[in-house]
Amino acid sequence: MMTTPRLLLVTDPGRARLPLLDLAAEAVAGGVDAIYLRHLIPGDDWAATLTHLRERLPSEVLLMAPGEPPPGIPGVGRHLRERDPLPQRRPPGPAYPLSRSVHSPGEAAHSTGVSYLLAGHVFPTPSKPGRQPLGLGGLARIAAVAPSPMLAIGGITPDRVAPVMAAGARGVAVIGAIGEARDPRAAARALRAAVDAAHTSVVKGLAMNPAPGVETTITITVNGKPRELPTGATVHDLLASRKLTGSMAIVERNGIILPRDSYTTTTLATGDQLEVVHAVGGG
Repeated sequence: MMTTPRLLLVTDPGRARLPLLDLAAEAVAGGVDAIYLRHLIPGDDWAATLTHLRERLPSEVLLMAPGEPPPGIPGVGRHLRERDPLPQRRPPGPAYPLSRSVHSPGEAAHSTGVSYLLAGHVFPTPSKPGRQPLGLGGLARIAAVAPSPMLAIGGITPDRVAPVMAAGARGVAVIGAIGEARDPRAAARALRAAVDAAHTSVVKGLAMNPAPGVETTITITVNGKPRELPTGATVHDLLASRKLTGSMAIVERNGIILPRDSYTTTTLATGDQLEVVHAVGGG
């Protein structure tokens, strides 16, 4: 189970055109890989809603709850507010992702032990009226001390994705950009395309301008032949370097066939053994 999403949808019924289950399905079809169930319509039940989402969405989609997830629902993690203590019952990990909201470098520096951070708000947003946004400089200062991967939230649009990822974000989170869209699937698709393009650009930039002491390449084996890639490269990046799209290839990594919707979120590491089969006709 992935623990650091690229594109996270935060739910808010007051800023959504569709019912929650329909919105979630459309968003995931467009490229959302995680949903934070922050608000419900009064009277709705958390456990039932999470169960319905889990039944309707692909198992790879990460679900995050604002409190301790109900037992028996797989793939559900917990989101913490900036002052919430880490839960003691279960350690964070692939089976129990933890995320935390942060609004300053100090909060980020003390947020050890979580899977990823949600940093914001970066730009002006209706969900934070009258409050000063971090801006790209503030986001970069958080990224400099963050002990975990960071997602940016607050006023995120497709044209703002590249700047926030250049500032250190691993991905983005949105509320109204998808929830208020007339076509949530198309809105999610535009955001996801921007995130994937920005990720590839950042990875290439790190390879060309490495920080002192940082390994810039990994060595993997592809179809029996060694191959070097920039550190942080994903399966999607590998396929793109071979002029293949996800729909054109079947990828086996270390003996396990990967779901195609995981190609952009599966980061490769030195020693990985891959078999890539070109699926003629996109089958």
